[in-house]
Amino acid sequence: MPDCNGSPARDMWQRTIPQVAFESEVVLNPMLALSALHLHAHSPNNSTMAVALRRYLDQSLVHHRQALRSPGKELSEQLWLSAVILSNIYWLLARQLQPDEVYEVPLGMWKLMQGVSMLFIQEKSYLGRLGYGWFGDEPKPRVLTVDELPSAARAQLQSVEEDLAYLLDAFDVPTLPEDDRSTYMEAKDYVLYHYRVFYSGAAARTLRRYIGTMAVRCRPAYRSKLERHDALAMALMARVLVLLNGLEHAWWMNGEGDYKVLERDIPGMRELMPEYLRWTMDWPCKVLNRVILLNRS
Repeated sequence: MPDCNGSPARDMWQRTIPQVAFESEVVLNPMLALSALHLHAHSPNNSTMAVALRRYLDQSLVHHRQALRSPGKELSEQLWLSAVILSNIYWLLARQLQPDEVYEVPLGMWKLMQGVSMLFIQEKSYLGRLGYGWFGDEPKPRVLTVDELPSAARAQLQSVEEDLAYLLDAFDVPTLPEDDRSTYMEAKDYVLYHYRVFYSGAAARTLRRYIGTMAVRCRPAYRSKLERHDALAMALMARVLVLLNGLEHAWWMNGEGDYKVLERDIPGMRELMPEYLRWTMDWPCKVLNRVILLNRS
């Protein structure tokens, strides 16, 4: 199960969530929905699991909304755990390919992640006493200097830096109005920093939580650009997502079966762009198709 925050998260998934689930349907239904999603992702032709997923997900949303209307200390832990599980579910559900469906960036999933953060902040003192943590409070991973990197990692990092510089120059980012320029530069710095983290040898569980939350960690103006299908915003997002190809596979992050994240997002974002800007997705597509292999050894 998700291990993005190390041993505290593993304890939450292995002990806390199952225990609280048997005390509250607010947590039980999303846990059962996630279990059904796990089975359906690995057995896409299993129609029973598809039906179970939708049934438990519908019940999860009903109980979650009822709990939101009646907040209180006795419900805050259950409500937050429900939101955490639902965000994991929608991370994959947002990538499910439906017949004749046009790709859309997963805005609803990002809004749900934002809601998880808001729920935690509202009850931070109480949830903190229970031993829970918020992803905004974790220490930043250590980044090696260029001289400390292995030669192969150093060469690949240089190619990433050159790709990002070319991308921003092509859009004349330095000449844009301050709000736009700073939004793009923040997103570019986010991408480059996490490639440096990757080549510095950070654990996969550390990187996953940053890969999955770029749209939430960057300023709201960046999410607005993604919502408008801004080509540069999507191209930067794609470069963070393909870092998953350099990490060991995790079903709940990479997806399986009908819920594959990279195979859905990278071509999907490319199709949303005007044809004359699709070149901006060439580098992520090469990583997706393993023409470029991310190697930090």
